[in-house]
Amino acid sequence: MKKVCTLFCLVMVILSMVSTSALAVEPAENVIDLGDGFYAVETITSAPMERSTDTVRGSKTGKLYYNSTLIGSATISASFDISGSTVRATKATIDGEGYNGALFLDGKTTCDDEIVNGWASFKYNGVQKILRLSLSCTAGGTFY
Repeated sequence: MKKVCTLFCLVMVILSMVSTSALAVEPAENVIDLGDGFYAVETITSAPMERSTDTVRGSKTGKLYYNSTLIGSATISASFDISGSTVRATKATIDGEGYNGALFLDGKTTCDDEIVNGWASFKYNGVQKILRLSLSCTAGGTFY
């Protein structure tokens, strides 16, 4: 019995020292072909839920590329109220930045219940491209 108990304790010590990084979830990336050599890569990030409220915050970043050159990045950030039976977007903003000679021109967001939509406009080599981003939330606080 002592050997079994010792073996069990040894296994527990070893398991407690093993890194849990294998359990970490990498943000999912979504690639969208925008035509004419342009494409976007989207990534969703969520902030921890506050204990005192039923508000969750998240963001989606879209990186705009021409061929393999990064020309812009836009991030739509939003807050959602998940306290009731339905989800409601309460606030949204969009920020952008141009790279490698591209310009970030403008951006706008709209809130519609559980969906936040936004667009960011970029200009690169005389071509204007619109990057559209949307962020949704479930009643459980999961973003998609």
